[in-house]
Amino acid sequence: MNCYNCNATEATPILMCPSTSQCGKCFDPKCMKWDRSCQNAAYLNKIFSAHEAEGSSLFYNLNTATDPDNFTAVYNLIPCSGCGCCCCCDSTVLGPDAVFEIQKIYSQLDCLMVTADDGPNPVPITPAQVTINGFEVEDVTFSNGLYTATIGNVINNILNPQCIAQGLPSKAFLLLQNIGPLAFRARMAFEGVVRTGGKMYRFKLYLANNEATPLTGAMTTSSFAVAEANIPCIANGMVPVVTFSFGGRLNVINPTLTVEYVNPDIPAEGINILLNATLSINPTAHVEVLRNTLMLLNGAQAQEDLTCGLQGFDLYGNNACCCNNSATVSGNAATGVVRCGCGCNG
Repeated sequence: MNCYNCNATEATPILMCPSTSQCGKCFDPKCMKWDRSCQNAAYLNKIFSAHEAEGSSLFYNLNTATDPDNFTAVYNLIPCSGCGCCCCCDSTVLGPDAVFEIQKIYSQLDCLMVTADDGPNPVPITPAQVTINGFEVEDVTFSNGLYTATIGNVINNILNPQCIAQGLPSKAFLLLQNIGPLAFRARMAFEGVVRTGGKMYRFKLYLANNEATPLTGAMTTSSFAVAEANIPCIANGMVPVVTFSFGGRLNVINPTLTVEYVNPDIPAEGINILLNATLSINPTAHVEVLRNTLMLLNGAQAQEDLTCGLQGFDLYGNNACCCNNSATVSGNAATGVVRCGCGCNG
């Protein structure tokens, strides 16, 4: 087989492709100049095992009134008028007399982390908390949200000689135990009807706790088990490692919304929209067993799991009859938009 020398020429500069949208797009290989292709060998992290382990459910009693500065709230009001879809302009803002009827709830757990009560910095996970077939791993390190456990000290106690003879990984029981204290960041959104000042509006509310101050307090520890983790042998001096990160699912139980003035003496300074609810968190650990393995490059990209954002929720929506005024967030006060009619005089 004839193969061109892939290293014969210097690297060529990247050609910038114009962008016409605020959103990015997939990398276009036409934006770069390429040498003639040939096969290349490279060491890659080969995945031998990937599991999603579930821990026991955790509950958190959330009352944003105790710490309104830790939350960002943005809302959108659509007046319920009698002139069809055309909404008449109304400068009424929400007040403490507002009564909310929640009809839809959207929620997402942005981040589940192991941290102390006094801040967002991660708490180390010790080798004693990560065991394989009862043996403690050698070391656990943390970087960019990912924990890595080295297992060189215990791999000979894990591998099955019969599996090695067949060139197969060995099954093992992997346990992450007493992981915590756990803290989290969450995003929630609510839709429904609100009555205030003798008028009725459809509302949309987006609520999130600030990145620098994750929610802790009543959160506790959890354990995660993988019954059949595949552990490969050492190859070309490359020892497998175990990596894991934490996430989960969030459910909002029995939520109630109320309104208070930031400064009761000066209502014009704005409002806080307060949430009282029980949050149910189902923590998960994504666990992978990897080994640096010599590979010939010829593969396909896995389909992406687009889980970012509150699926199905649009704060402003699309309504041809109403103006979408932009909203900004200022301080801890809830920021709102009352969408006014375009061309409706009654």
